[in-house]
Amino acid sequence: MKKLISILMACLLLLSGCGKKELTRYEATYYDTFDTVISAMVYADNEKQGNQYLKQIHDRYQQLDRLYNGFKNFDGMTNLKTLNDHAGKGKVVVDKELYDLIDYSIKEYKKFGETNIAFGAVTSIWQQYRDKYEVAPEGGTESDDEVLKEGHPDAKLPPMEALRDANEHTNIDDIVLYPDELAVEIKDPKLKIDLGAVAKGYATEKIGEELRKEGCPAAIISAGGNVKIIGSAPEKDRKYFGIGLQNPEAVIGGTEGADNMKDVLYANDTSVVTSGDYQRFYIVAGKHYHHLIDPDTLMPATHARSVTIVTKDSGYADFLSTTVFCMPYDKGRKLVDSLDGVEAYWIFADGSVQFTDGLKDSLDSQGATNAD
Repeated sequence: MKKLISILMACLLLLSGCGKKELTRYEATYYDTFDTVISAMVYADNEKQGNQYLKQIHDRYQQLDRLYNGFKNFDGMTNLKTLNDHAGKGKVVVDKELYDLIDYSIKEYKKFGETNIAFGAVTSIWQQYRDKYEVAPEGGTESDDEVLKEGHPDAKLPPMEALRDANEHTNIDDIVLYPDELAVEIKDPKLKIDLGAVAKGYATEKIGEELRKEGCPAAIISAGGNVKIIGSAPEKDRKYFGIGLQNPEAVIGGTEGADNMKDVLYANDTSVVTSGDYQRFYIVAGKHYHHLIDPDTLMPATHARSVTIVTKDSGYADFLSTTVFCMPYDKGRKLVDSLDGVEAYWIFADGSVQFTDGLKDSLDSQGATNAD
């Protein structure tokens, strides 16, 4: 049930059109990778080709999930868990795809701040407290409804002293890379790498571009809040794919009768990635505590309910969505406005929204449509 619910928590819903198709659409949903529901919609000339595309997507997600997994070891594989287990014990030769993700994440952090993969000692404490009482918003029983309001009576917050102690072991410069050997060394034995803020988007970008190279003319891949669009809508009666922007209030309550979608974005050949406070959370004494931790306060960030980033690269969008979510609006807006080819959409606690100028002509609320 938890994995089924997570697709509803994803900030984006695929809105499909109708009409005469030049290509046939094939769809599949996977529940066994990246601790989320992954859905894929591909267009192909025939069923054999469509199924090949879908198998390729699934196989690659499984491979990358194992490689980027920080919680479980796999026979014959040096993955993130293996690397973290060797913290303080010297360098470890890793697979190029893991090395490249770590290298990428370090470089992006040094440009933008906030999203620090060396922050795992802190996020792992929050995860220990959250996992046991993580909320499934669809509830279904009266007792569940009560838990949704107040939280489980045994749910507690991590002690701030423990969080501060862990924060002493989050220096990203203690992750040392050896490019000639494809090796990584974690100098601090208490430092833990956490790739959760970027791994799904980075993997989705790789998989989408591999699919494009195989000749897939159009596709949408959705992994949690990460959506990768390949090509353009092939139906003759529409120009764009429509991506629904999730209304947080419709997921976790708070506003009776809230619409499920806050807006619809019409776009082709891009990535749409959302970070939100309603995706993974638990409740303590009636207050929600989500999984996106502000490195300045060591508490869940409270600047917005969600931030959606629209840009070509899904890994870049994933990194930026977390980064901007953890910034006050003015600071985040200034950052996004300074970046070429990047747009953003904010939803705030009072239900108000802000979006960058480049999105205006693409939003349903501003009169945009997907009609050809």
